Amino acid sequence: MQSLTVSARGVFAPRVLFQPTMFLLRPWNVGKIFGIPLRIDPSWLAIFLLLVYQLGFVVFPYTLGVAWRPGIAWDVLALAVIASLLLFASVVAHELAHAFMARWRGVPVLGITLFIFGGVAQIADEPDSPATEFLIAIVGPLISFVLALLSGAVWIWLQALDGLGMFAATPAQRLVLYVSVVAFYLAQTNLLLAVFNLLPGFPLDGGRVLRAAMWAMARDQRRATYWGMLSGRVMAALLAAGGAYLLWRGEYGGVWLFLMAWFLWRAANDAYQAMLARDVLKQVTVGELMRAPLQRISETLSLRELAIAFTGWLKSPALAIDLNGNAVGLVALEQVRKRPAAEWEGLRVRQVMQPLALETSVQPTDLALRALELLTRGEQEQLTVVQDGQIAGAIGRLELARYLEARGV
Repeated sequence: MQSLTVSARGVFAPRVLFQPTMFLLRPWNVGKIFGIPLRIDPSWLAIFLLLVYQLGFVVFPYTLGVAWRPGIAWDVLALAVIASLLLFASVVAHELAHAFMARWRGVPVLGITLFIFGGVAQIADEPDSPATEFLIAIVGPLISFVLALLSGAVWIWLQALDGLGMFAATPAQRLVLYVSVVAFYLAQTNLLLAVFNLLPGFPLDGGRVLRAAMWAMARDQRRATYWGMLSGRVMAALLAAGGAYLLWRGEYGGVWLFLMAWFLWRAANDAYQAMLARDVLKQVTVGELMRAPLQRISETLSLRELAIAFTGWLKSPALAIDLNGNAVGLVALEQVRKRPAAEWEGLRVRQVMQPLALETSVQPTDLALRALELLTRGEQEQLTVVQDGQIAGAIGRLELARYLEARGV
């Protein structure tokens, strides 16, 4: 089975608030590349191990002519690990191209995440013009085409040198063969990555190119996004049909196509919902949605006492106060629920509260969309609302989600 990887861009999915639907667990932070956070979703491990197995025990042994060896061919397995890592490095390069172009066009980038279907570059806002959308979308497949050409050139060069007898020694010949096999594999997979992502199914890169064209013609981003969503659904249906055909033939690769179809259908719907959500949040201010006034509690309260208070007189979120009477953080019912009940007695509010971050605060007159953008970029559950230098209230993911639900988004 040949692996397919996809590239998508996520802004905001209201159904799961601030976390794209393809991520079932919180991704791991593994570092930054040129200031862009790189994360790995736990689901990536599954596809990585599957790919290593496929290459190390099926593809490469027959390509290298060592399928007859008894036991595990450790050199071939090591080659499979290297090839798999290089493939995902190619996916990262593809996503970095999206991220760099987005930065150049003034669109903030939240990070890059690898997951079971490939990679996603997450941006903080929608492109402001069809040209920006087109450039951000097209640059990823172009990089994949370049990587395919470079890998193919290396393969052709090594084949030519080997044919001239320039590697007579057996170890050198073996090394050339290994590098040649990996180069050919990367040429194939990067070409496949580029071609597949250019399919006109939103939010694949090709679907975003299609949306950019529709946006330019109709001069209506929402309508173009709706048409893009329909294109994504059509492509998902075609993938599902292809999966059904493969399963009918007894080929288990059809299961993978079904999973891809599910992902594309969900991603297309969520991208359109994100557009609707952002439009709705542009029409309301923080002051209309915030929780105010905030009740005050001591930072020394235990979580058990806090839980009891939340079931009675205390409304969530609350303002945590230190022994000197200074506000030091926000604490919400959700932060209590995240902890096992057995730990409530030993934990204090100061250990679970969200410290005040006035640099990311909002004002009552700010649009709710501003709060969404700040919450999306950071790890906070709540934002402090400040008016005339005083804490006037708080707004969080829950308030935004409830408002969107009330508006039918």
